[in-house]
Amino acid sequence: MTHVDLGVKQIAAEFLFVLCKERVDNLLKYTGYGNAAGLLAARGLLAGGRGDHWYSDDEDTDTEEYKSAKPNINLITGHVEEPMPNPMDEMTEEQKEYEAMKLVNMFDKLSRDEVIKPMGVRLDGTMTPLEETVCQYQTNEQDSSDSD
Repeated sequence: MTHVDLGVKQIAAEFLFVLCKERVDNLLKYTGYGNAAGLLAARGLLAGGRGDHWYSDDEDTDTEEYKSAKPNINLITGHVEEPMPNPMDEMTEEQKEYEAMKLVNMFDKLSRDEVIKPMGVRLDGTMTPLEETVCQYQTNEQDSSDSD
């Protein structure tokens, strides 16, 4: 699915999708989201769901090997990765607070420089700049308190 030849890439992706009975969740389970994203975008299935065809429902396809490896599978690449030690375990509370403040400051700088733009979700489920979302919720709260 990452081959340089576009034809090979598309045919391999389609073949794997059919083997997964055109179920997005199965394709993601076996290939990882990063590998499947191109096919899913082309088919309009990035949000999940099924393909155009219906297949018989079998029993669970998870093998014992997959079930034991599942917690260590990277959902983006589909590879099994060794668990990494948590760097927070050896930090003091002061160090954790310092690192959190560094992170807040980095996000603040990126936001002020307009490298990133904080987004929110409208009531209709679409993304919008956070300021608009906050205004929308405040307006809705005022309307509901006025009616009380």
